[in-house]
Amino acid sequence: MNTSWGAFLERPAIHIPLLLAIGFLAFSSNASISLFGETEGLYAIVTHTMMAAEDYVHLWLRGEPYFNKPPLFFWLQAGFIHVLGWSEAALRLPSIVSSLGTMITTYFLGRLLFSAMAGFWGALVCGTCYAGLWFGPLAIIDPVLTFCMTLGMYAWARAYFQESSQWWYLVGFASLALGSMVKTLHALALPILVMGIFLWLRHDRRVFREPYFWVGVVLSGLLLGGYYLLLGQEFRQHFFFEENLKRMITVSGDQKHSAWEAYWGKRPIFWYGLVIWFDAFPWSALFPVGLFLIWKRRPWLESPKELWVFLWVVVYFVALSLAPEKHERYLMPLLPAFGLLVGYVYHRLLYETSVSEGWGLLRGLLGGLGIIFVVAVILGPILIQKKWHVPLDIIPLALRLGLGMLGLMMIGLAMKNYLRMGLVGVGVLGVALMVTVTGFIIPGIQAEGSPRLAFDENQRRLNNQTDPILVFQSWDWREDEDEFYWDYLHGRSRIVGKGLGNSLALEELKRDVRKSTRLVMMTKDQYHRVISGDPNLNAIVLFEFYRSKKNIVLLSLDWRAQLADSLETQKQ
Repeated sequence: MNTSWGAFLERPAIHIPLLLAIGFLAFSSNASISLFGETEGLYAIVTHTMMAAEDYVHLWLRGEPYFNKPPLFFWLQAGFIHVLGWSEAALRLPSIVSSLGTMITTYFLGRLLFSAMAGFWGALVCGTCYAGLWFGPLAIIDPVLTFCMTLGMYAWARAYFQESSQWWYLVGFASLALGSMVKTLHALALPILVMGIFLWLRHDRRVFREPYFWVGVVLSGLLLGGYYLLLGQEFRQHFFFEENLKRMITVSGDQKHSAWEAYWGKRPIFWYGLVIWFDAFPWSALFPVGLFLIWKRRPWLESPKELWVFLWVVVYFVALSLAPEKHERYLMPLLPAFGLLVGYVYHRLLYETSVSEGWGLLRGLLGGLGIIFVVAVILGPILIQKKWHVPLDIIPLALRLGLGMLGLMMIGLAMKNYLRMGLVGVGVLGVALMVTVTGFIIPGIQAEGSPRLAFDENQRRLNNQTDPILVFQSWDWREDEDEFYWDYLHGRSRIVGKGLGNSLALEELKRDVRKSTRLVMMTKDQYHRVISGDPNLNAIVLFEFYRSKKNIVLLSLDWRAQLADSLETQKQ
């Protein structure tokens, strides 16, 4: 590549600092915002309960034993909380550090297999695609699991492809064992499946003659055996049979349908094949080119590194698709593999001049990416408003125009056949997406429906900080994050009129209000149907926010004493 940017990026000395800077912006920009979605609140409740009880072996959730996940992830959260105190950033630091670790490990893996530039572009995928930006910083287990699995794959690749690095088998098995201790046993099973198929296709048994390989097997067995022995018989029985074996044939919480029925349900067997194009955007446009270039490198006996990446992508993707239960965050362990696939495209097409295949396919995909990007700039704010109830100007007009120009630029480069510049342009689109998501979309969503903001507004107006947070009649809009802030950080909450009809619930609320002014949350629909027309209540809307597809209002309610007494006299 002859451009000045190409010469700049080819300098290995700037790769790690540049990736760390991009990763830091991608994963830590919103570390202190409110918890929201994807089980952040649920795990925060488990960690809070564990620390309050000072029982770090037996987990509890809402007074019941919690056997769904092992405790290692919650130990990590507790460690940061002990050092930094209770905050959203402390809860998210295990995920943030792990996501940065995944980026850097992907870089070294790409450098080991192909070149430093393949590693650089592969790592950039992990930090600038949608799935990495959205799920990578969250206080959930999947980013930590992804790092453990990626480090394990890197260690195995280094031990296999570098004769002098056999001791890396120890690192590989230990990393995968830690991944199994964080979440589930597939952290160890999927890499073993990839490695097994790889060795079988290459008819290679040398690995089984390496002492470090068997020491690694014993080490991982000791780690897992001691860990699960510590957690007790009841945990082991539930975890291995309910969380691992049973969820291989049914969807969690669904006792009526089998895996076969789930394959054609709401998230069918091909669901990941649909969502991956969005989750890995904009880099997903290069996946077909990467698969094509690797496929052309057959026979596999002569191209073991390409085979390694190909199997990593295909085996993980097929295995995850065969699982009945599917969530977008479950694709995170695939991001480094897809990153290496993209890095291979750059390695072959951007920095090698002798490659003659794949250019026609690349041209069509780059043009299509430009068109999709322009359409996304136009329709994106509308779709975001529909899902998150945010204003249409969540992305400033100047930024939208700039993003639209980038999309048009990609179309022009494809039409002019400037494909190497187009490849660099995909990287520019990725960084632009990172800036847009972390700088505008996530903060904009938080401004409209933040559980922490609603909690702060309520707590700030309480006359007595020990008073419970009141909610009228129903709490069908409350999420785990709301429960964490109100019932655990604040201390307690209460539903007024729980299980009662409108009239009886209103009478209970009136009895509360007659004692003193009350702060009460309810849906906007409840306010208009039940409260606003009542002559006895003086209601002031203090705050309005959006939660779970409902408009919620925080009201200050007091008793209209003179009017109420007059009506009571007339009634008598």
